[in-house]
Amino acid sequence: MSGARRVLSIPSGAPFLPTLAGALLDGKLVPGFRFDGDPLALADATIYVPTRRAARALRGVFVDLLGRRSAILPTVRPLGEFDEDETAFDAEAAPAIELAPPIAAQERLLLLAPLVRTWKESLPAHVRERFNEEFVVPTSAADAIWLARDLARLMDEIETEGTDWAKLAALVPGNLAGWWQVTLDFLGIVTENWPEVLKERSRSNPAAHRSALIRLEAERLKRNPPTGPVIAAGSTGSIPATAELLGAIAGLPNGAVVLPGLDRELDDASFAAISAPGARPATLGHPQYGLAKLIGGIGIPRRDVEEIGEAAGPLALRAALVGEA
Repeated sequence: MSGARRVLSIPSGAPFLPTLAGALLDGKLVPGFRFDGDPLALADATIYVPTRRAARALRGVFVDLLGRRSAILPTVRPLGEFDEDETAFDAEAAPAIELAPPIAAQERLLLLAPLVRTWKESLPAHVRERFNEEFVVPTSAADAIWLARDLARLMDEIETEGTDWAKLAALVPGNLAGWWQVTLDFLGIVTENWPEVLKERSRSNPAAHRSALIRLEAERLKRNPPTGPVIAAGSTGSIPATAELLGAIAGLPNGAVVLPGLDRELDDASFAAISAPGARPATLGHPQYGLAKLIGGIGIPRRDVEEIGEAAGPLALRAALVGEA
């Protein structure tokens, strides 16, 4: 185990939440912390999990494990959902206070649709100049809404990954350059018109807002490390902002990151090849790609990731076979 970073893994096939809760109670997650029957001992612990459903389930697991013993449960939070009101009392949290609230999904859709219709009305002239074939564009309000929904989805994906929209202009796929220009014209809705719409309404895009909150939480933890245990469990860090938060938690004095099913049996060369720079695109679909990239970003070698819990024999064998596939 690395002294600077604390990362653990629960093997595939082991019950994740019961293993996690049991390890915290038994003192296996955070050095120096163990539930000794003090009803207030767990109150200082904070656990981040991927979803609300996982948060509810984990609270239930703690209740089951504690049985008749009285205790205030740990704070269990879904990743990406933070209480912005808490930052009002933090003198160094001005960015969080100034962050525009996210626009509602339906409101965004209804505001994007007219922009799509406007783009459609100006498109035929562009097409006639470049092409000698019929081009299908949205012709009704329903078509515009469907296209607006796809545009909103693309917007979320781009902003979640932290990609620069300006770089799209440099991606001209050879003989498709004309069609690509039409695509860039369409994406101008996002790069030129949409920011003004958000500014007028003092709103932000949901994905950008979520990533900003996660990064602010990471900065808060690093700036003022909590005295109690801080644990992030079950996430693979597929979202860049989440990976930054996991890295911050792993480096806290009382922090720990618990991974779901890191493959410890795969040989070192194969594991390193999964996330190596310049690796084949097919490796992006490998079951261990996200975890390999995450621990590389955190800066901890796989050999220093401690495994807690055990999987049943048949399940452990199946996991080994999947890892070799």
